[in-house]
Order: sequence, then C-alpha cells, then structure tokens
Amino acid sequence: MKKEWFPHIIAVGAFVVFIVLGLACATTPTTTIELSESYRGFLMPPTGNERVIDTVVVRGGTSFVSREAQPSISSGQRLGATYQLGGELTTKSKAEEATAPSERHRHEPIFDQLLNEAKRHYPSEAVNIRNAKTGGFIATNARQEEYYENTTGSDGKIYSVTKYRTIYDCFPYYTADVITTEPMPPPVTHSESFTKPKATRADIFRLARVWIRDNTSSRRITVESENIDLGEIIGTVTCSARADQTYIITSKFVIDVMDAGVDMRFEPAVLQRTDPAQQRTGSPEPIFLQSIANSAQKELVDFSTSLRSYILAR
Repeated sequence: MKKEWFPHIIAVGAFVVFIVLGLACATTPTTTIELSESYRGFLMPPTGNERVIDTVVVRGGTSFVSREAQPSISSGQRLGATYQLGGELTTKSKAEEATAPSERHRHEPIFDQLLNEAKRHYPSEAVNIRNAKTGGFIATNARQEEYYENTTGSDGKIYSVTKYRTIYDCFPYYTADVITTEPMPPPVTHSESFTKPKATRADIFRLARVWIRDNTSSRRITVESENIDLGEIIGTVTCSARADQTYIITSKFVIDVMDAGVDMRFEPAVLQRTDPAQQRTGSPEPIFLQSIANSAQKELVDFSTSLRSYILAR
C-alpha cells in the first residue's frame, strides 16, 4: 500500500465511524423550564398603590470556596430566567424510551423563602414581595489553607516553600422589597389639658417631676430640659411598637404647668429601624404601618392618662 494513501484511508475511516455513531446515538427529549405564573410578580417593581416598607434577605443553600471575603461576582441580577433540561447524548434505544424531564423552576424555592421571611417580619399585615434578585455573597467559616510556592534560592536552585492563606465558604444571598397596599397612617400625636383647682404651679410641677422620675425606666423617658419658673418640662418618650423590638418609636413631649392646670402635647412620633439587640439604629422616618401607629398612640395616651391620674389623686 502506498504511503500517500494513508491520510485518505484515515479520513474515510473516521467518516465511517462518525456515520455509525450518528445512526446509533440520539439525544434525550428536552424541556423548557419557565417560572410559574404565580411567581412572576415577585420580579416586578411595585405598581399602583403598592409601597415598599422594608427589604428582606435570605441565604442560599449552596456555597463555594473563595480566597476573598467579598468575591467580585456581580450582584443585583434578576432571578427566574428560563432554562432547559434534557438533551443528553445516549443510545437511540434509550433516547426513544426516555421521557422529557420535569422539575420545579430552581428559583421558586428562593421566592418562597423570601416571601416567608417577609411574612415572618409582618405577621399581622398583608405583605408581598417585589424586585427579587441576587444580593451578593456572605463569607463564612474563615480558615487557613496550606499551599506550596516555588521560589529560587540564593544558590540558584528552586525550592518548594509552604505558605498559608485565608479561605472562606461563600454563600449567595437574595433580597426582595417588602410591599403593602395599606395606606400610610396619619401622624401619631396626642394632647391633653386638665385642671387641679387651688393647686399652685410649684405643687403640680413637683408632682409631675416625681411621676416622671418613677416612670423613667419603665416608659423610657428622657428629660431634655425643665424650668420651674416657666412651668415647663420637655423630653422624649420611647414606645414599644413590636414585641421583637425591631423598631424604636419616639415622641417629644412638652408639659406646661400653671396654677391649677396642666397642658400636655406630643409631637408626631417617629420610627427608627433597629435589630432586636438595638446595636444598629437607622435614621428617623414616619411610622409606615397602622398597627405600629396604633401601638404608639396607645402608649402616648397611657402616658398622659397616668400622669393626669397621679397629679389629680394627690
């Protein structure tokens, strides 16, 4: 056989093998997995009378090892993209027997987690989620990893040197805006006036100061200024809006004392978001839920009523 024929023989042989494999092999059926209709609204921004009241964050279940505490992977990506399953190469007989794969969209459990977290924070309100997306990564379990690095010594020889570096288990986290259709509550304030016949300004002022002293801790009262000559006491009171202590509600009060009477007024209460341990506190903002407003209103009224009852009873 002539040597120049070898390339042609190899090419023809490869072609024959390709044809045989093509006739013997096939791919399994494919299925397009789309996000269920009931979940698609979670990706959208608020519309109509929906308003954002909070943000929730949940951690993903799978992790990867990283040498960076903050991996440089883009965040803010939307969830819910369509993908395909199947299409695997196998024998023709197995492909004919195979059925199209079916599964729940891989992001739907994440939406369930986000919605459950929103409802956990607001168990008494009708809330939903919008703008669900990836948030980034949380680095945990920092530890030292041993590795080897080649270096050239002074004698010109190459040596392997043992070194250490920090690695992390990085979990993805996901975020969503919490929305409600509940209207914004009106400002929370209160005022009251009452009289105590024949009592002097000094007597009423003293009684008011004693009541404030006795209630400073339980009602979280802070006196900012007092002037017995003007008969004025100015301070703030902190309300317990929720059992989990995730909000601080404060209202500034002014107590004007005069002969035979008292005027009390509270400025509109403001809210600050915090954690249960109250280690981090946000900026003051209006009270955004009626349930929180009702709780704060109740405490302001109780403050006023209790002080009035104490002064009138003495």
